Amino acid sequence: MSETTPQDAKERPDHQRWNYNIHYMQPLVADLPETARTALDVGCGEGYLARRLAERGLEVTAIDADPVAIGRARAQGHTVELLDSTEEVPLTSPSITYRVGDVLAETLGTYDVVSASAVLHHLDLEDGLTRLRDLVAPGGRLIVVGMATPNWPKDLPRDVWATFIDKFHRLFRGYWDHGCECVWPAPHSFRDVRRAAERLLPGAVYTRELMWRYTLTWEAPSA
Repeated sequence: MSETTPQDAKERPDHQRWNYNIHYMQPLVADLPETARTALDVGCGEGYLARRLAERGLEVTAIDADPVAIGRARAQGHTVELLDSTEEVPLTSPSITYRVGDVLAETLGTYDVVSASAVLHHLDLEDGLTRLRDLVAPGGRLIVVGMATPNWPKDLPRDVWATFIDKFHRLFRGYWDHGCECVWPAPHSFRDVRRAAERLLPGAVYTRELMWRYTLTWEAPSA
């Protein structure tokens, strides 16, 4: 469901971009711990979320298996200007380091924040959740916005209502297509994600969102 071409996605400025993933990830990014200093954005695509994390003052590592997407991300800059609220002058944010690679195979450290937007349905669910969990530093946070197949007939009324809400958003906001490859249908359902999170991420908060997404947050135990 898209109203733009990949070329539009490349050229549209960040502040004009809206889609389901951005809609549900925004409040998660806005609520990050003030103590967080480092972040890993998994499946970063063209770098939209990595830039939002950098705007929060985090030193960001962003990884994606698609070299074309990483090329587009790098073309949009490695630093983001922050505004000093007292002096109203631009400050240099921490840099973004982009890497081409498979998150399941690459050697990576641990991070105060690990983010994954529309990524888990590209991976084996349990392997993916386990890997994301292991990349979170003690006391850190995992934030996920994901796609999954509905569990019909239970989810049918929700999906019908979502089509009306979707039309409203598209009318006033448009819909930004990130221009990256999308796997669909997802190989797992919303129920599968919830049950896997219960097993692998004790204490995680799973929410089935209205517009064909779920959100998942998890706090790693402190050392």
